[in-house]
Amino acid sequence: MTREERAEKWFSNISGAESISIERKIEICDKLAKKMMMIILGLLTVEFLLLFMVGGELLTKTVDFLNHISEGGHTGNHYRGVALAEIIVFLPVFIIPFIVAFTYKNNCLQSELAKLVTSRKNSDSKESVLVSFQEGRESDILHFDTLNFKLAIIQVLMYDLHLLKPEFDIYAFADHYEEEKIDTDSDIIIEPAMNFFKEMEIPKNFAPYVEMLYMDGGNDLYMNIIPQWDGEDDSFDLNEITLEELQQFPNLKKAIIMSSNFDKVKEVFEAANIAVEPL
Repeated sequence: MTREERAEKWFSNISGAESISIERKIEICDKLAKKMMMIILGLLTVEFLLLFMVGGELLTKTVDFLNHISEGGHTGNHYRGVALAEIIVFLPVFIIPFIVAFTYKNNCLQSELAKLVTSRKNSDSKESVLVSFQEGRESDILHFDTLNFKLAIIQVLMYDLHLLKPEFDIYAFADHYEEEKIDTDSDIIIEPAMNFFKEMEIPKNFAPYVEMLYMDGGNDLYMNIIPQWDGEDDSFDLNEITLEELQQFPNLKKAIIMSSNFDKVKEVFEAANIAVEPL
């Protein structure tokens, strides 16, 4: 069975799956197949460990029984009978992991579909709002000299306060991006996603809502730019900032930041009367 055939088969009983591209289906199925294999192997390991720890004598008797019946005649019917007996004896051990794995698969398929549908509905219903944001006069738009500071502000407005909408979702974005295939398992910056945030214009009337910054490696915005980012490099470090940028946010009083040049950045925050700490 090819990957395309597997994807179509797995999604055949999922209502609404026809709205998902075959490429997205294959990507979802590839991830699920790996997780299902891990579940099956993990449960089998646990089951055999329990058999050895708790039912060692039972296991020994079972093996002795199978050895005994295999010592009979050497006819075809005899071998088929031995094989059938082995299947009956060991079937319960194998069937539980497979039931769990396939139940997990079906639940995940439904969940992935629901997430995609929700993202699309949000994008459709709020498209006009986003357009209105980006059609404002230049004087009504916040100015940023530092990209990583802008990203930290977007995290607050889009993902923490849910004011800047629609919320960006890399999976929905990848589904609709036509210029190239986007690797949603990337551990490096996805440039089309980064460009989306670079070009985003943020209305000045949102500035008063920003009261605190908390830059953390697990922030939603970073996961939508580098989905597999481990937070160990300086991709989003705030190593420089201008006083003019900070002064656009009158209610920003505290910031916890990622920075490898903290002492220099701290001076600018203090000049703007903003308490700042390193993460």
